Amino acid sequence: MSPDDPLWYRDAIVYQTHVKAFQDSNGDGIGDVRGLTSRLDYLAELGITALWLLPFFPSPLRDDGYDIADYTGVHPSYGTFGDLQELVAQAHARGIRVIAELVINHTSDQHPWFVRARNAPRGSPERAWYVWSDDDRAYSGTRIIFTDTEISNWSWDPLAEQYYWHRFFSHQPDLNFNNPEVIGAITDVMRFWSKAGIDGFRLDAVPYLCEREGTNNENLPETHAVIKILRAVLEEEFPDRIFLGEANQWPEDLSSYFGDGDECHMCFHFPLMPRLFMAVADEDRYPVHDILRQTPPTPEGCQWAIFLRNHDELTLEMVSDRERERMNAVYAVEPRMRINVGIRRRLAPLLENDRRRIELLNGLLMSMPGTPVIYYGDEIGMGDNLFLRDRDGVRTPMQWSPDRNGGFSTTEPVRLYAPVVTDPTYGYAAVNVETQLRNPTSLLDWMQRIVAVRKATKVFGRGTLTLLYPANRRVLTYLREYDDETVLVVANLAGTAQAVQLDLAQFAGRTPFEMLGSSAFPPIATAPYTITLGAYGFFWFALVRDPSGTAAPIRSTALPELPTIVVPRGGLALDRWARAAIDTDLVPRALGASEHGRVSDVFTAPELDPALMLVVVADGLRRISLPLRFVWGEPVREDAVGRARSGPREGWIVDAGADATTAPSIERAMRSGMQLRDEGTLAFGWESGPVPDVVTSQRLGSASGAQRWILDDARLLTLYRQMPQVQNSAVAIMRHLREGGFAQAPELFGTALIADTDGTSWVAATSQRYIPHSTDAEASLREILHGGTADERLIRSAHNVADALASLHRALATPGSDPAFDTRPITPADLAAWRETARAELDALVNAGVEGVVTVRERVERVLDALPERTDAASSRAHGRLTLRRVLLVDGVPTFVGFGETLDDRSSPLKDVASLARSFDLVTRETIFASAHDPTTDHGEASVAMRDVAARALDAFLTRYAESASDLPTLPRDPSERAALIAFFRVRAALRDIREALARRPATLAAAVDALHAELTS
Repeated sequence: MSPDDPLWYRDAIVYQTHVKAFQDSNGDGIGDVRGLTSRLDYLAELGITALWLLPFFPSPLRDDGYDIADYTGVHPSYGTFGDLQELVAQAHARGIRVIAELVINHTSDQHPWFVRARNAPRGSPERAWYVWSDDDRAYSGTRIIFTDTEISNWSWDPLAEQYYWHRFFSHQPDLNFNNPEVIGAITDVMRFWSKAGIDGFRLDAVPYLCEREGTNNENLPETHAVIKILRAVLEEEFPDRIFLGEANQWPEDLSSYFGDGDECHMCFHFPLMPRLFMAVADEDRYPVHDILRQTPPTPEGCQWAIFLRNHDELTLEMVSDRERERMNAVYAVEPRMRINVGIRRRLAPLLENDRRRIELLNGLLMSMPGTPVIYYGDEIGMGDNLFLRDRDGVRTPMQWSPDRNGGFSTTEPVRLYAPVVTDPTYGYAAVNVETQLRNPTSLLDWMQRIVAVRKATKVFGRGTLTLLYPANRRVLTYLREYDDETVLVVANLAGTAQAVQLDLAQFAGRTPFEMLGSSAFPPIATAPYTITLGAYGFFWFALVRDPSGTAAPIRSTALPELPTIVVPRGGLALDRWARAAIDTDLVPRALGASEHGRVSDVFTAPELDPALMLVVVADGLRRISLPLRFVWGEPVREDAVGRARSGPREGWIVDAGADATTAPSIERAMRSGMQLRDEGTLAFGWESGPVPDVVTSQRLGSASGAQRWILDDARLLTLYRQMPQVQNSAVAIMRHLREGGFAQAPELFGTALIADTDGTSWVAATSQRYIPHSTDAEASLREILHGGTADERLIRSAHNVADALASLHRALATPGSDPAFDTRPITPADLAAWRETARAELDALVNAGVEGVVTVRERVERVLDALPERTDAASSRAHGRLTLRRVLLVDGVPTFVGFGETLDDRSSPLKDVASLARSFDLVTRETIFASAHDPTTDHGEASVAMRDVAARALDAFLTRYAESASDLPTLPRDPSERAALIAFFRVRAALRDIREALARRPATLAAAVDALHAELTS
């Protein structure tokens, strides 16, 4: 413990215990302060740096001490004030700070303040210390917290002849913090214990301090004003003491208790805790990602307190009804495991005593942003006693040894304040400190090691958090960074082994050093980094330049001979020789092609980013964007595409699209409206409201050569390699949808557009709203297929997607400011052209000798010939690249992403319907194929069931779409025409997939041919 560090709490490891539950020193069956003092060496060896004590004050103990009768004393059962002073002194000598409860919302009804108030006349200053009313109808909008025991927040007092207010039990009247005298009294209590050496105060139930009619009486401004007063006194008189706020609220309300850094130093992150358990139950990182993205940043010097379990129930107040049902189904299968709106179980029983899951959750606890809190006994895997009332089942005596009463007390077992756990799995004979201290593979030994590793660095307590988004959602990955330290956390949330590929190109050359096992892994290169994890396994990797602390060695042969680009000493402006070298030497290496167009533009903006250059390559009707970054004074860069020299200074040229600083610079240029000129013009624009400067930039990965970055978990910035023309891009579609008020698509925020000398505009970058989602339509269908039942959920999901697609097509067909979105009749010439184009594609594949196409040529021709000669439908723009994976389900609502139709491809929106129908079939075939490797199922029966489910889903989708889109001019009135058009588009898409596979991805040719055969069969 550093006595001079005012931010000590940010690096702390907190241990929570009740005095009565830890150690009995006098044999009366109740733990006491002297017993706790005798066990401080154990806590020091565990590695904890702060000890949080539950209430030890005089109390009738009707709520385990949270019903305080005297704020400045020690309960006689626990010892004396002198005993407590000795505990504090001995703890400080071992580097352990002491945090006490400051239960200020309410007192016991036996507290002298309340006794005085109820006996005082109405309207007197004494009575005004509590909240009174002549009836029980006031504050009717306030919820009841203890729904299992209380029916009202008001209770009648026959002596006072008034109702008194209580947010918790009826024997705990709430103090009146609208009374300055009450604030003054609590301030004196805080001073008393601070002078006694207490290092911090847990502020219990702070959201409920003040009341005001017409509100829900939670998180009121008056409450924050009270906390600010207390904090101001603490800062002035005891600047090294802290407040730890207990506010079981949603993140936006919870974070308000930091104030502007002038309220609580720390707050418990209640919403995160249940989502850690959800993520493991569902084997999906989304619950954790989702709540962390919802969590506002903390003010300077403030900190979250993270916990897995504590003395109360595992609260489920801050989850949805659906999430609560899921948690109860997994973790509280018996009704007696539940209480109020939560689960009354300890950590080990919650996880079925699975050592792997216990370690996993502790690994997350210790590496998440915040200060970890360990509940007593969880370090050895103690169990609970569900036969005790209320929450007493998780407050049983500490189990020290296999001796009598678990070594907790020498008294007769019947005299214990609560029985020691004795069942075969969690009983003290099997689970105790003494036995685990002798076992180097015990949970306790492992906990000591992970605590020691966490304490060895400040990165976990003070570092930033950056979420990573690998494709495998069963793996949770994130970066913690502080000063020059970077730690990568990789955690498998699944009960099966998992592999994950991570884009770590920005750390190329560094070595992942596994911190818990002291093992060096292979160095990181620019290629995706693959990590495999066992069931519920996790790694903490320190990304170091070398495990020994020096620069990581790189072989001289690691890089081929690279061209050197000479730039002026004053910046990145290029002369004609440097420009020619980029054109002839650097661009071919960067693009990986021997043939390419010529450099048409080179854009730089020193005031924006002096190391960034955007090169535009013109290749016929294509435009390629190549962002480059000049890196000076660094060791060899494995990802370099060229060398750079400016006078005597040497450096490297790398692809800026893979650099974390590029995307924020591009968005900053968009917000500024900057314009850059070369032969053409690069115009940045912002089309939305103001946003703050970027704090976090996380690479999502590449798609079709484009680099995608998530900014502040709120916006998705895309850097295009193959730049589309504006009219052929998602920019045009998103603008039109926004103009028409269509909300089930991403909102466009900003653009970077390059105009050629002939006026053609190309999209270099876009910024749009990032849509976090728990699943998409493809994953939902796979889940339902595995269930094998076409239930109501399946039909409802198919209808939702159909309705949303009809709404999308309606919006695309609605006239707007862009004439490219006007509808026009489909003429016989149009239909003939579509048919001839598809025939030409078929002939090309037959001539290429694709056997699987040759054998079905006549069947394909019949489908093409079935295209009607004329139709009453109109043509309009469509999504163009629609699959089930591009239909995100955001709280069950379909949202479309990945638009890609070009203006030349404009035909009928029924091609989107055809694409989704093909996607239904493809997912079904893949799922059936995967089930063939499952030895627990009958593959034949499973495949029949899956095909039936998929057929019902597809039929429900097609039928509903026809109903929902019946008013659209783009939908033929004749059902047979609709069917013929959909069949035509399905087969044409299959032919195009075969052509693409033949030209670019030969390994997928067989699957593409199989898909064509499936189309003909359907």
